[in-house]
Amino acid sequence: MRKIFTHYHTLNKVGLWLSILCTIHCLAMPFLMTALPFLGQNFLSEKSEIYLIGISAILAVFLLIKDYRNHQNPLPLRLLSIALVFNFSGLFLVKGIYEVLFNVIGALSMASAYWVNWNSHRRACHSHSH
Repeated sequence: MRKIFTHYHTLNKVGLWLSILCTIHCLAMPFLMTALPFLGQNFLSEKSEIYLIGISAILAVFLLIKDYRNHQNPLPLRLLSIALVFNFSGLFLVKGIYEVLFNVIGALSMASAYWVNWNSHRRACHSHSH
């Protein structure tokens, strides 16, 4: 567990980039699936979406709650809550074009949560020892 905290800032960056990757994936997949039918369902299937969103969500909850304890800024957690509702609704509740829309909104919300958290962290912390 000690190693995780020594790489905390790296994990924050990884979380931000996972959210951005998820957004790119959600936006690109309809075009790739239409333009490249030979890839079919074997390329970034629904299972990979579940893994990508699940790992992003776990990492975001861990990092943003930790920062909330240090900085008391609730906005990143609110954005994360919105992101999780949209992402999991997009995965399990809605289908078709709305699935893509929900997942894009969720990924952008999660990336926004990381961005707001990162800026808040930089303003509030002079020591990166926590």
